[in-house]
Amino acid sequence: MPNNGNSFGDDLNPGFAVDRVVYFDVPVGTTPATMVFHDSAFSGGAKVALR
Repeated sequence: MPNNGNSFGDDLNPGFAVDRVVYFDVPVGTTPATMVFHDSAFSGGAKVALR
């Protein structure tokens, strides 16, 4: 299948960026401030501000 740039599995090297829309169900009235992204179950993750 051709890669049309919509895959979450794309490699992202340091210094590059992508824009993605990600949907999550959260309780009504919740305003998330940060998310933590991991490249594997064993990574320390990267904390990203949402606002």
